[in-house]
Order: sequence, then C-alpha cells, then structure tokens
Amino acid sequence: MSVLSSGVPGSIPRIVAIIAAHDESEHIGGVVSGLLRFGQQRILVVDDASQDGTAAIAESAGAEVLHLPVGKGGGKGQVLRAGIAHVRDDDFDFYLFIDGDGQHDPADLCGFLDYLATHPKADFLIGSRFQDRGKIPGKRWKTNALGSWTLGRIAGVKWEDSQSGFRMIRKKVLERLDLCSAGFAIEMEIAMKAADWKLNWAHIPIRAIYHQGGGSHFRGVMDTWRIAWFSLQC
Repeated sequence: MSVLSSGVPGSIPRIVAIIAAHDESEHIGGVVSGLLRFGQQRILVVDDASQDGTAAIAESAGAEVLHLPVGKGGGKGQVLRAGIAHVRDDDFDFYLFIDGDGQHDPADLCGFLDYLATHPKADFLIGSRFQDRGKIPGKRWKTNALGSWTLGRIAGVKWEDSQSGFRMIRKKVLERLDLCSAGFAIEMEIAMKAADWKLNWAHIPIRAIYHQGGGSHFRGVMDTWRIAWFSLQC
C-alpha cells in the first residue's frame, strides 16, 4: 500500500497510536495486534490503573505501556493527555487514537490510510459509524447525533460521529491545542478547538461494534451533556 502524507507524493505517514485502557484485558490484545498489521511507528497503551492484567497483555501483544497509578488517571481525558505528552517529542506525522475496549475494529484503519493516499493534505480524520447505525443502540445514536449536530453548528463543521474514539489527527494540528478536559469530553474538546483552524476534515466509514453483555464506559445522555458543557468551557 502506498500512502501519502504531508502533501509529498510517495511519502508514508509516520503514525503513533495511543490507546486508552482501563480493565480491558478481554480486548486490548486484539486491538494492539490488529494495529501491528499496519506497521505503526509506535503503539502506546495508556493503562489507567487497571487491575485485570491489561498492561501485561498489551505488552505481550507488542505495545509500549504507560502506567498511570491509582489516583493519577481520573478519566479518559487525563489518560489521553498523558499519552500525548509522553510521545509529543517524537518525530511523526499523525496521532492515531483508538479505544481499547474492542468497540472499534483496527482493520478499519485501512480506510484511513486509503483516504490519505488520495487526499494527502487531510488534517483530521474521524471514524464514522454513520453507515452502520443499525448496530448502534437507539439512545446512544440519538444522543451522539444530537451532540454532533449541536456542537457542529457552533463550530461551523459538519460532523457525522463527533464522539467516535477512532480518529487520526495531524501532529502539528494537535500541538496547537491547549487541552484541559477530563472524561469523555476530550474527543469533542479536540474537535471543537481544532475547528478554530482552517483544516481539511474527513469522515472514514468504520464498523459499529457492541459486545453482548459488555458495554461502553460511556453513560448516554449524562455524558453527552458533560461533553457539550466541558467542550464549550475549556
């Protein structure tokens, strides 16, 4: 696969993957091994004080692990910001974010790379479950759609799936942003603050995966309102 980046024909984007994980021993190995197929420069699992062996499984699968001790994490926002700070000095082109709970298929990264091959100036690529909406629980879909539409209107950007945890962001774009959110607001904060800059946005179709008997740490309407509030306050 020939992938372009930085507007330079024939160049291959250097990608650092950051995976937030808290007690995800059941899924983290598959997420890491799935990404390794694409030859990322670096895969960092930020382990938020897991008690179920998540860190050891991630390391065995081939990831680097950043351990956050009990009391030092506090939410997805703080976890991702710790990961960003940890790799910030590396020389690469894109941050890749994917959740560690198995609700995203690492194989869908192929769509991101294919898009970059034909649109090398893309800055912010968001995995969109829009085409797979039939698999998304009704309440989750409605709250996501409402949040995406409302904050998109404020930001002046049309977002299909603003709360998607599967995304690629050009490093020089993310470095412009002063992030402060904790919890799930981090993804919307990044998008809202990035919207202040003239960027090339893209939505990449991805699968929607919901595990029977499991569940996201996301809590529907309550977290949607928190996301909206903190995105506008930070």
